[in-house]
Amino acid sequence: MTSEGGGAVAFPVMTLLLHIDPITARDFSLMIQTFGMGCALFVVLFMRVKIEERGLLFGCFGSIPGMCLGFAFVDDMFDAAQKKMLFVSIWSSFAIALFLLNSQKKRLTYASIPDFKLWKAAVLVSTGFIGGIFTSFAGSGADICVFSISTLLFRISEKTATPTTVVLMGNQCC
Repeated sequence: MTSEGGGAVAFPVMTLLLHIDPITARDFSLMIQTFGMGCALFVVLFMRVKIEERGLLFGCFGSIPGMCLGFAFVDDMFDAAQKKMLFVSIWSSFAIALFLLNSQKKRLTYASIPDFKLWKAAVLVSTGFIGGIFTSFAGSGADICVFSISTLLFRISEKTATPTTVVLMGNQCC
């Protein structure tokens, strides 16, 4: 289970198969994720599902400014073909990360980030920032980046990382 919303499917279908321009596809992706992740955010909070609060907090600290900067400056730097390739690259990296994660049998995982230090906060802020920039041109990205860094580097359980990044995208899209 991952935290990918409908926007992660809508963007490639709209741009690669239907040949719709990436800005329209991104806006549509963000629109449907606002609804979907917003509802999921409510359910996660209502059901009191375990989330990694520090991962969420520092991921949001980075992703929101990254998304704003991306909308204002970075989005205009790339043409449609480059945006499509960047999205495919992000997703390929995520697929490889998920494969690596699932290939390790009986790996040690944690419910929260162990021995939290300043460098871990900096990694989460930086990862959120880069993911926010990805979100600005593809409609998805912060969730992918924070999920990957949480599970691979910090060894957070997927059962905790998934709702954490759902809440992150719910906050980012709303």
